Amino acid sequence: MTNKQHIKNDDTTFCKPHATLKIKIMSTIMWLIMGGLIPFYCLVVYGLFFLDNNTKHKFLITWPKLFTFLCKYLCGVNYTVIGMENIPKVPVIFASNHQSTWETMAFSVFLPKHIYILKRELIRIPLFGWALSSTSPIAINREDKRSAVMQILEQAIIRIKDGFSIMVFPEGTRLPPGAKENYKTGVARVAINLNLPVVPIAHNSGHIMPRSSFYLYPGTVTIIISKPIYPDHDTAEEFTEKIRSTIYNELREMGEL
Repeated sequence: MTNKQHIKNDDTTFCKPHATLKIKIMSTIMWLIMGGLIPFYCLVVYGLFFLDNNTKHKFLITWPKLFTFLCKYLCGVNYTVIGMENIPKVPVIFASNHQSTWETMAFSVFLPKHIYILKRELIRIPLFGWALSSTSPIAINREDKRSAVMQILEQAIIRIKDGFSIMVFPEGTRLPPGAKENYKTGVARVAINLNLPVVPIAHNSGHIMPRSSFYLYPGTVTIIISKPIYPDHDTAEEFTEKIRSTIYNELREMGEL
């Protein structure tokens, strides 16, 4: 019988697969390569400091591309994307469920250029945080929710003018497959205030890279991109529910809920 580690969340129990020796070796090699390249990327990022955001983005996207490449050819992690035709040709807000580190990297490979909303403590981490700040994220103080929304709105206007879309994980944290969490209304408030469409994304990356897991497990991640949802005189709570129900419906279709 295969050993599995059970992860509980509310009424859901997700069984983390057993890491074989090959999985442990390949995952370790992958992380050693990625970790070994951090000093190089940090130095190059500092060299690009005075360049515009679009130029820096073209270089920095090589990092997630390398990560996704190594995941595929070392760890056997593939992915399939459904619904690319649903993405408008203008900047939007992407709203996705959040299960692992994998999607935060892989999304940059096949989605239009975008930036993340993250807690400002991350950009204060020596070396890593300083390099991260050069990707032009929207860094907020999550302790002050009212102020955080204003910070997002002010910075989002600038990023959108530069042609960047915004990626948000409304759950606010990584969850194991099958788990549910109340969605934060921040993404809806930004969409309503800036009159931007929200493109919901559903995926099942938690099976190949479970939350807090060092190992990557072979398999194929399915990503479903839904049609954009436009603010239509909705309250923030109503619009948030539209986003949540769209993502959950796609997860049900995938057999994840």
